[in-house]
Amino acid sequence: MAEDTSYLLTVLGIIIGAIVFFSLFKGVIRMMLLAIAIIGAIAVWLTIQRNGFTFLAFVTDSPQPWMVQVASWGLALFTFLVFFHGMTWFSQLFSLRKFSPTSVITTILMSGIMLWVTSIGISYYGDISRIAHFHDLAVAQMKGEPLPEKPFSCRVKEVMRSSVLTGWLKNVDPMEDVAQVNLACLVAFGCSLDEPHYTAFYLQQLANRNIPQGTRMLALFGDAGLRKLVEDEHFVTLLENERLKTFLQYKDTQQYFLDIL
Repeated sequence: MAEDTSYLLTVLGIIIGAIVFFSLFKGVIRMMLLAIAIIGAIAVWLTIQRNGFTFLAFVTDSPQPWMVQVASWGLALFTFLVFFHGMTWFSQLFSLRKFSPTSVITTILMSGIMLWVTSIGISYYGDISRIAHFHDLAVAQMKGEPLPEKPFSCRVKEVMRSSVLTGWLKNVDPMEDVAQVNLACLVAFGCSLDEPHYTAFYLQQLANRNIPQGTRMLALFGDAGLRKLVEDEHFVTLLENERLKTFLQYKDTQQYFLDIL
């Protein structure tokens, strides 16, 4: 844990130090603003891709996939333009000749935005790496090989979430969905096993845990479409799969999967 905390502090130190240092140079600021505009647009695109149907349900009774695509790309472009043009204007305040309390406030604001977007990226990448890790565990088990170590990105996220300094970020992370990540991890593990092994895994490890609609878990392990996603290592698509989202909507399944792993 001490080593992981050191990694986290190193990462945060580099980010914060870079922001403060580059804030002294107007030209570099413009480059950073372009990066923020791109990262912000990507964050919006991912959020709408993941929660688009929920958002559109407030607008229409029958949201369609094409609506989600239009909304995600449209809002991503809008976000890029707002950040790029708005923050370019703000960057004028970073000039040493115009240094003022306003520029300090703007620096803090931009630093906060960048840290927020960066934390979302680290967290989401950590989730995808964790799903991939469960796949690797199952493959190693099938082949009788030593079990792989947990990926560095997973450990970084765990430390971020348990740290007093950064734990609060999960409350402002639109991509955070612990239950769905846990379900995706189990599905990645089960779909990496052949039928006798995933059946044995279900009966020995899951059947006695009173999982809501437990037999449907077994069906997910054998689902050809999900198994193909895992085989091709398309873990982002697996995490966002509608079958997993539908599974979690049954009664208190969502709450149950918050602590299953």
